[in-house]
Amino acid sequence: MQRALEYVDENFDTFIEDLKSICSIPSISTQDEGIKECVTRIKEIFEESGLNVQILEMEGANPVIYGEYKPAHYSKTIIFYNHYDVQPADPLELWTSPPFEPAIRDGKIFARGVADNKGNIIARVKAVESILKTAGDLPVAVKFVFEGEEEVGGVSLPKYIEKYKDLFEADIGVWESGDRHENGRPSVKLGYKGLAFFEFFVKKADRDVHSGRAGLVPNPVWRLVEFLSSLRDEKGKILIEGFYEDINISKEDEELLKQIPFDVEEVKKEYGLAEFAGEFQGFEAGKNFAASNSTSLNALKSLYLKPTCNIDGIKSGYIGEGTKTIVPSEALVKVDFRLFPGQTPEKLLENLHEHIEKYGFSDVEVKYHYGYESAKTPPSSFAVDIIRDATRKTYGMEPLIYPVSVGSSPIYNFINKLGIPTVSTGAEYWGSLVHSPNENIRIEDFRLAIKNIVNIIAELSKY
Repeated sequence: MQRALEYVDENFDTFIEDLKSICSIPSISTQDEGIKECVTRIKEIFEESGLNVQILEMEGANPVIYGEYKPAHYSKTIIFYNHYDVQPADPLELWTSPPFEPAIRDGKIFARGVADNKGNIIARVKAVESILKTAGDLPVAVKFVFEGEEEVGGVSLPKYIEKYKDLFEADIGVWESGDRHENGRPSVKLGYKGLAFFEFFVKKADRDVHSGRAGLVPNPVWRLVEFLSSLRDEKGKILIEGFYEDINISKEDEELLKQIPFDVEEVKKEYGLAEFAGEFQGFEAGKNFAASNSTSLNALKSLYLKPTCNIDGIKSGYIGEGTKTIVPSEALVKVDFRLFPGQTPEKLLENLHEHIEKYGFSDVEVKYHYGYESAKTPPSSFAVDIIRDATRKTYGMEPLIYPVSVGSSPIYNFINKLGIPTVSTGAEYWGSLVHSPNENIRIEDFRLAIKNIVNIIAELSKY
């Protein structure tokens, strides 16, 4: 594979231009913008790289780009998942350069979607091209699944998997992304949290009312406050009966966290915090793990092994300049739950309705938007060994192995539905500003991400 790694360096400027070409397309799924154009350009890149590609389509869904290459002789198949849709770029005024005009400065590429997730799209396709162009064939079969709805919950991907299940079969999967720690060590994530997104709505009077009548007219904001307080306590423990019952987090996951560097004071400084949320009470994932003497480890357990109920925003009443004394007529709150392996949005919704009935909140309307379950690959899986060995070779240092990511992604489609051991690694770094203004990746991290895929394929061919 040495010649393939040299090919990466020789053609790296062209790879950068390919990346810039797809980052210039605003493929924003929430606004149904630029999807067709982005699909067309990625299809062209597949073809230019010598790969077979087809566009899978279903009514009411954004297309899935499916690519593959099957060599004359192979025993293993690797499948790569990525998404070509991106977040909106707002607020535009906080960008140093226009979000859809990729710019290079200070050794970084700035553009919306360059980290999440287009940098990894190009890295993976170009890694395979590098092997093909230098060796004439691949030692394993490769497949690519690039969807266009990840940023809106990935609701169509399970339908595509059901319809095209044979296309998606593989021995090992590599999920969308991964970053480098502040100390330079690359990350390998064994899974992702699940997600359930809700709106709760309360309406009382048929119009806003003078607040002098507050003793008579019920306030929907106070009602939502009461309801939200019934969902979790002040320390972050979720109070919905049955919430922690099915969680599957092991002591192995806790052990993995012990190798993760975490500077408590530095993290507080980064976010401008005087203190962290809640307390470390040992209810991480409902397994009653013993509290550690290490504040850093307790913080990591709270970050990675503790399901959360988070308020994303509240809308009600008057919040303009000056004063306006009213009893609002209605109030709405958006809430997300981060879930762990064993939990499902469907079970949470069932428990939530039981909670509402039990505690007399029938006046709270529930709207479930979307969600998906969590999934992770066991640390003992051969897939973890392959990715660890390849990553060590690429970066010259031991990777950090995380039990799950802090975020959510529908990795369950590979792990749970298809039975493919899947891990996540990629081209980002700790300062990539994913979903934020000035999203970026470092150019050298992009180069190494391409080479890492070359090495992953080489390691898989040994099995």
